[in-house]
Amino acid sequence: MKDIIDVSRYQGTIDWSRLAGKIGGAMLKTVSTNKSFGGLYIDPQFERNYAECRRLGIPVGAYYYTYAQDDAAARAELDKLHQALEGKTFTLPIAVDVEDNKLKPLSADALTGLVIQAADIIESWGLYAMVYTYTYYSQTELQMDRLAPYDLWIADYRGTRPDRKHGMWQYTSTGQLEGIAGNVDISHAYKEYPSIIARAGLTCLRG
Repeated sequence: MKDIIDVSRYQGTIDWSRLAGKIGGAMLKTVSTNKSFGGLYIDPQFERNYAECRRLGIPVGAYYYTYAQDDAAARAELDKLHQALEGKTFTLPIAVDVEDNKLKPLSADALTGLVIQAADIIESWGLYAMVYTYTYYSQTELQMDRLAPYDLWIADYRGTRPDRKHGMWQYTSTGQLEGIAGNVDISHAYKEYPSIIARAGLTCLRG
């Protein structure tokens, strides 16, 4: 499978036609929290990026960036994620992005519990859930043995594939591709996600 990019508003307006056939898919940022956007928001490029990927036949998945430190905040993020995903079809996973320093006051037990809850809810919607984090965070802030039932997308930019079992490895945050101004994250996928997800019938919201 060709490499997969992940993008958000930070990549601006992408010329997806120049990427078609050159990438294996795209993970699109959906939900995050920012005071400048009024708090919890859907990424302003998400709808366009999704529409362009679908138009051009580029496999597409999504991720959301969590700041949730309690159950109420976690559920608010998931409600907004559900809103963003409703009515859409995905052939790559839906990932919980857990990496922010603002989550570090939580114990590893508590934070892992919130991530498990989020992944379970995504799966209850009939979608393929995945957890994203980076190597050091996985070693210090999470109980990875408890997250073993979920597919892992791990970031590590040191040039060597991580030892921890994973389905995708984000190996750079400074990729350069035609059609994108500036840097872009690039990951290698070790599974044929489109065929796995299609066979399992995990492409659309069911709940």
